[in-house]
Amino acid sequence: MRSLLAALVVGLLAPAAHAQIIPQLSFGVAGGANFASLSDVAGADLDNTTGFHAGVYVDFSALMLAVRTGAFYLRAGEVQQTGQAEPTSADFLTIPVEVHVTTPTPVVRGYALLGPEFRFPIGESGTLVDTRSVNVAANIGAGAKFKMPVTGFSGFGEVRYALDLTGFAENTVLTTDNTYKLNLFMVRVGVGL
Repeated sequence: MRSLLAALVVGLLAPAAHAQIIPQLSFGVAGGANFASLSDVAGADLDNTTGFHAGVYVDFSALMLAVRTGAFYLRAGEVQQTGQAEPTSADFLTIPVEVHVTTPTPVVRGYALLGPEFRFPIGESGTLVDTRSVNVAANIGAGAKFKMPVTGFSGFGEVRYALDLTGFAENTVLTTDNTYKLNLFMVRVGVGL
């Protein structure tokens, strides 16, 4: 009876251990909620701090490391500047490039992530604001991913913080430092295809 139980345990763990050694490539869709904060810019307000993001990702993993990238639509809200007739859109196409350090567990693997995110503004700039063509943020976060051994079904859930490093726009009228920096806390889930 003990040898049968031991054989069953080894049989269940062997595919997972084998899968951790062989590099894997996975694709999927992901999305979630984001909660934005705007840097202190004189006379500017973010009209809606809760937004969303959705897109596609590709994940390459081997052993305890993974690299994930993708393309996401990010809706953060609109920035209204005092004296500006039209608000500046805070919508972006984002491309994160992250390194994940994962735990060596068989079915559910925890991970920490770190990497840059490139944001490309979508929409119109306001009359007093000059939107940059690209801005850079730094992502840091943690999550858990799973892959069911028999079905091949995979997914992940994570929390992340994106710190805006360069700012996405500048006020063109005021002479003080008025770079619009958009920092985001995000909750994301993904499903592998």
